[in-house]
Amino acid sequence: MATQTHRTIDAVWRIESAPHRRPHPDRARRRVAEDLAQDALVAALEKWPTAGVPDNPGAWLMATAKHRAIDLLRRAQMLERKHQEVGYEMDARQELAVPDLHAAIDDDIGDATRPWLPPFGARARRGSTGPVRPTRYRAR
Repeated sequence: MATQTHRTIDAVWRIESAPHRRPHPDRARRRVAEDLAQDALVAALEKWPTAGVPDNPGAWLMATAKHRAIDLLRRAQMLERKHQEVGYEMDARQELAVPDLHAAIDDDIGDATRPWLPPFGARARRGSTGPVRPTRYRAR
């Protein structure tokens, strides 16, 4: 009985998969369609030997592939929602964790304790661009 079922599955697969073999301009969609058709075939190979071949096997394969496509779309939508939630959560955490950077830099304590400015940093903030010569070496 299983061999007859396998022959039926093979015949139905050859008939129903022919339209999917045509070239398609969007390769990503074609790959997804092929994967869904293969999943439907695997489901048929698992179910039909025990439950029997349905009255309209082509429609059964198409319905199974359609249900898998809907599941795939739902999963993609759920994944997109989860990514957005994680993004919002990360933004909220970052806003709470990092104070306003400009306010932190402009305060008096921040000016006095900045480790990257040497003691002559005040001169650098006034606009001196080059090395400052001692007064005794300056031209008079």
